[in-house]
Amino acid sequence: MRLNPICTILLILLLGFAAPGYCLDEIRIQPGSSEEDLRHTYPIALLMKALEATAESDGPFRITPGQVRMSRDRALEEIASGKHINLYIAATRNTWEERTIPIRIPIMKRLLSYRLLLINCRDMDRFAKIDSLQALKQLKGGTGLQWTITEVHRRHGFTLVTGNDYEGLFSMLDSGRFDYFSRGINEIFTEYETRKERFPDMCIEPTLALYSPSPSYFFVSPAYPKLADRIRRGMEIISANGELDALFQKHFGADIARAKLKERTVFRIDNPLLSKETPLDRPELWFTP
Repeated sequence: MRLNPICTILLILLLGFAAPGYCLDEIRIQPGSSEEDLRHTYPIALLMKALEATAESDGPFRITPGQVRMSRDRALEEIASGKHINLYIAATRNTWEERTIPIRIPIMKRLLSYRLLLINCRDMDRFAKIDSLQALKQLKGGTGLQWTITEVHRRHGFTLVTGNDYEGLFSMLDSGRFDYFSRGINEIFTEYETRKERFPDMCIEPTLALYSPSPSYFFVSPAYPKLADRIRRGMEIISANGELDALFQKHFGADIARAKLKERTVFRIDNPLLSKETPLDRPELWFTP
């Protein structure tokens, strides 16, 4: 299998900062869902910052990608054992927090919670007339079969069409299998730019947005508690010293401006899958438009 560019870089990434005698911390993560899947570019850069922040105290580290792409449910089984991967990046839900060690510092600072809609350009006028959440629910939304947001939307009565294949969802939108494909602000613009030539009728809907609190975490295998503690400490360090915010702005500042959230109608729904331990009492961890 040919890995995407991010994985190629990770295969040769070996950072050592500590004195001899430290054990190497090896972090094994899931590969991207396709050659064009760039969603992990920022989380991996953030993970590196957290590990670098603890290099003096904890030693060198290496990040390598797994060799097999897998479903979310299978990934949970793999991360629980820690045999093939020991870290996973995903929007949280109770089952993941119960079976892994979650690092409860939202890596996207809630940006994934704000979702815009990919639609077919020919439907632009139809979406411009939507004036209520109930009206949007009557249309068919495309989503991943095992994604956290899928279960959230299902519980709120959205009409959903699911797919197992990430790239296949763009093709399903293009062929009219569903009416819209909701994507996080951190995802939608890159996905649109990298696929607009292949799907010339795909547009970003300009008037609507969905909001549901959906923090994404680093989930660490329970077989690696010391690694989890290291990442947690590193994330706290870079959150406190401003490196997390700086990296977030570097990667997403332009996307946030481009989203023009204040000019959109934002439909808000709660997230029944959130743990009571979600750090909602720490405003510095959350993006606010």
